[in-house]
Amino acid sequence: MPDATDKRLETLLAYKDDLEPANDLFVTDVMRGIRRERQVRRAILAGCGGVGALFGVAGAVMLSAPIGRLFTDVLPAFGLAQAALFTVGGLAFYTWFMNDDLFLER
Repeated sequence: MPDATDKRLETLLAYKDDLEPANDLFVTDVMRGIRRERQVRRAILAGCGGVGALFGVAGAVMLSAPIGRLFTDVLPAFGLAQAALFTVGGLAFYTWFMNDDLFLER
């Protein structure tokens, strides 16, 4: 009885130089499933990012008139501050969109 178990164990642990075609099909199916899941993940992330961007733009549009009045009517000398606000907003959008980091050299 132990000889039969040893033979079976030896067969299972033996190195096989040639791969069976079923293993290649299994690997191909697994990789296809992984690709499909990646595509679904990208689609979900793109959809959620697009909805978030739309809400951000809608909020900016709704707040642009009150902020514009604050900088032009209430404090007319703050035209430079308004330009700085739009510049920083543009840089923030660029950093988010391009996924870059602004490196400061010392």
